[in-house]
Amino acid sequence: LALASRLRQQIVGLRSERARLERHLLKRRRMLRATFVERHLIAGDGKRKTPAYYLSFLHEGRTVQKYVRLAKVPKVRRRAQAWSEYYHLLARWVKLNQQMADVWRELGQAQADEPARGEND
Repeated sequence: LALASRLRQQIVGLRSERARLERHLLKRRRMLRATFVERHLIAGDGKRKTPAYYLSFLHEGRTVQKYVRLAKVPKVRRRAQAWSEYYHLLARWVKLNQQMADVWRELGQAQADEPARGEND
C-alpha cells in the first residue's frame, strides 16, 4: 500500500511536468528546421578574421550547409534556436511519457495480488 501511494504521487508529479512541457510545445514560434553554425575556418588550415554563418540541414538525405548573410544572422539564428528548443522539449516529452508508462506498470503490479499455488479465487 505504501509503495502504491508513493507511485501515485510520482505519477501526479510526472503529469504536472508533462503539462508544463506541453504548454511550452504549444507556444507559437517561427522556426527553421536547421542548425545554426558559426565557422572560423577557411579552406586549408587558415582562420577567418570574422566568422561565417551557415544553416546546416538535411535535404533529400544529405546534409547541406547554406550560407547566411551577415544582415540576416540575428533573424535566422533566432529561428534556428527556436527549432532547437522545440526539438529538445519534444525529446524530453517523449522520455517523460516513457517514464510515466513505466511507473503506471509499477503501480499496477503494486496493487495486484499474485495468485497463490493451489488456490482458486
